[in-house]
Amino acid sequence: MENDPEGFQMTAATDADRMVQADRTARSRELILDATIDCLLAEGYAATTTTKVQAMAGVTRGRLLHHFPSKRELLTAAVARLGEQRLGRQLDDRTDEHSRTLAREQPPDAEVGPRSDWAITTLWAGLMHSSFFTALELWGASRTDELLAQKVRMHEKTVLERVRDNARELFGPVISSHEHYDHMFAIVFSSMRGMAVTYTFSHLDPRTEPMVAQWQTIARTLLADAAAT
Repeated sequence: MENDPEGFQMTAATDADRMVQADRTARSRELILDATIDCLLAEGYAATTTTKVQAMAGVTRGRLLHHFPSKRELLTAAVARLGEQRLGRQLDDRTDEHSRTLAREQPPDAEVGPRSDWAITTLWAGLMHSSFFTALELWGASRTDELLAQKVRMHEKTVLERVRDNARELFGPVISSHEHYDHMFAIVFSSMRGMAVTYTFSHLDPRTEPMVAQWQTIARTLLADAAAT
């Protein structure tokens, strides 16, 4: 068989072109989904239109419709993208000074009371992230859209599993192995999420939330015998 260097070069060039095109397509899809998430946070669900997302993403109308022919398809894909973002960050992985201070102040595992107080403060700080409020927009929209609701349910189940894992790291092995730990976490975190919803309209500073002290008291009460062991 004769060598065909020209044919080989053409095949290699074609493969390279395909890879470049695939990368470009994937990048434009990410731009569109990130713009959707930003729009949901800044403008809310009702104002998040394909036209506005197109402008924010800086893509053509044809490019957006190629990826997402309808707003529903755009939003269901945004649920998955938001999930990637939420799962990609630790509960205490924030860049503000408050979070950096919290990280520096982490008490030892054996100091049950102080470690529990610190973990709850850090858990609350992590919850009050922009991604939570973007998710809230999708929660509300999914009430009357069953297809979107299915995506949101799957997304929230995965996120909650990661939150539980991260929380165990925050509380440490001494506390998380306590027989009442799961009960305590369920009560405290459910209350936290409910309180976080009120920040959609209160615009208060979450660092001064008075319920933090209440959650710390609940945790200390349920974990009291752990401190004595």
